[in-house]
Amino acid sequence: MPAALRESSDEEVQHCLEGALMDVGEGSPRVIELERKPFAYETSFAIDELRVELDDGQEIDLLVKDVGAGLSATAAATKPADALDPRRETAVYRSLLHPAGVPAPRFYGATEDEDTGRTWLFLERVPGEVLADEGDLEAWRAAARWAAKLDAAVEEHRDSSLDRLLLDRDRDWHEGRLTSAIAACETLGKTELAARLRGCADPLLDRIEALPRAFVHGELYASNVIVSRQGPPGAVQVKPVDWEMAGSAPFALDLAALVTGWDGEEREAMCEAFHAALPQAAAGAISAADLRGALGLCELALALQWLGWASDWQPPAEHRRDWAADAARLLEETGL
Repeated sequence: MPAALRESSDEEVQHCLEGALMDVGEGSPRVIELERKPFAYETSFAIDELRVELDDGQEIDLLVKDVGAGLSATAAATKPADALDPRRETAVYRSLLHPAGVPAPRFYGATEDEDTGRTWLFLERVPGEVLADEGDLEAWRAAARWAAKLDAAVEEHRDSSLDRLLLDRDRDWHEGRLTSAIAACETLGKTELAARLRGCADPLLDRIEALPRAFVHGELYASNVIVSRQGPPGAVQVKPVDWEMAGSAPFALDLAALVTGWDGEEREAMCEAFHAALPQAAAGAISAADLRGALGLCELALALQWLGWASDWQPPAEHRRDWAADAARLLEETGL
C-alpha cells in the first residue's frame, strides 16, 4: 500500500482508521461510511477531512494528517533536517497531550509503518474559528493562559525516550538559526543587519541560553490555534493544532509567537494573562519585567528562524512578515 495519503484509496484510509481507533482504546469499531475530501486549510502537510459513521451509530468529524510522505517538497527543502522528524507530532499527541488532558484536538490514533514510511495522524476536526480571525481579546488571553500552563500539564508524562523525539532548541539550535539568518541577510543585500548580527552573536546566544526552559508548542501563531465556544455561554476554549515543532525551548517562545503583530494594550493584556497563569513557583521567580525581557529575546529568536529559512521560499501568508525589519527592531529593543 502507498505511504502517501493522497495516493491511497478510501478503503485504505478506512482500514487504517479502524486500526488506529483500536490502538487508542475505542474498542473494535467498524467504519460503515466514510466521506473524504482535501482539507481546505492544509499548509505544509497533506490533510484530508473525514466524515465517518461507525457501526455503533457514532458520527465523527476527523482530519487525517500525513506527517510522513505528505510533507510538501518546498517545506522539506526549507526547514533543517532536525525539525522534520515525522514521529514527533504523533508522539506528542499519543504520549503527552492525550494522557495529560491538554486542551487540543482529540487524538483518534495513528498509523505508523516503518516499511512504507506511512505516518498518518487521525485527529478531531475542532469546530470553531482560528484565533487569527477572532476580534475578542478574551480568546487571545485564553491562548496566553494556555501557553503558560502547558509545561506543567505534561511534565509527569515526559521521559527520556520521548524527549529524544522532541525538538531541542538549545544553544546549538539557536546558533544554527543565527548563522542562517546572517547568510540570508547577505543574500538579500542587508549587509548592515548581517554585520550587526555577527557582532552580537555571543551575547545574544548567552542571553537566550540563560532563560528558563519549558515544553512548548513551538509555533503558537494565531493561525495554529482553534477557538471553540461549545461550552457554557461565554466560555472560550483554545485548542492548538500542528505540533510538529514541539519540544524544549525558552519558556516565553509560545507567547512570542502569539503576540506577533500586536502592540499596546492588547499585547500587554496577553503578557499579563500569561504571567498570571504560570505555575506558582515559576511566577514567583519571574517578574513581569523578566517576562518582557525574555519575550523580546524569544521574538528575536523567532524572527531569525524565519529569516534564515530558505530565502527563495515564501512562508504561509499568515507567517509572512518583514522578518529582517523585525530582527533589526528587536535588536534595538533588547539592547544588542
